[in-house]
Amino acid sequence: MFNSYFYFLEVLTLLVAIFYIKKYKESYYSYFVAYLSALVFIETLGVVLRQYGVLSAPYYNIYTFFEYNFIAIIYYKLTKEEKSHKLIFYLIGIFNVFYFTGFYYQDLQDYSYLLGAITVCVFMIFYLKELLKSDSILIFQKHLPFWITVAFLIYYLSTVPFYLVLYVLKIDTREGSQSLFLVQKILVVVTNLCYIYGLICSSKKKN
Repeated sequence: MFNSYFYFLEVLTLLVAIFYIKKYKESYYSYFVAYLSALVFIETLGVVLRQYGVLSAPYYNIYTFFEYNFIAIIYYKLTKEEKSHKLIFYLIGIFNVFYFTGFYYQDLQDYSYLLGAITVCVFMIFYLKELLKSDSILIFQKHLPFWITVAFLIYYLSTVPFYLVLYVLKIDTREGSQSLFLVQKILVVVTNLCYIYGLICSSKKKN
């Protein structure tokens, strides 16, 4: 029951994003909606599989590829500088090579989550650097990509130590593991509230 609240919050975020499709017509937005759709799809699949006692981890591993690649496309669309575009292209390429290598060397699979989280945080830094140099910084609080980036940073920057402890340091106590996942769930709430606030309160981009 406790987990169902987080699931419904993610569904609500997707519905709000779909509702505002006509408001935000920039190219990055369709990939943001695709990102949210993939998230809700895999969470829905996870709920169904758990009902039948089926292991969902392999499907979440597949979702990881789409998750980080959608974010890469979002920031490729949001950034303007050629240097940012090249770095995003190369970094997501490195992640993808590492990700697919994980299917042959299972020990690498867990590290792909950590590498992905670090990689997308770098993409966000590229975007924020360009935002600081643009006129949009004067009204950043009305700029939807800013709120998406804040939400992403809250979640992914915080999951770096989460994945580090869970997969690299190999936490081995039930209490410690439960505490980590509780923190992650709280981050999910804050992240989705940032999405929803940004979607509702941001201004439509003027042509």
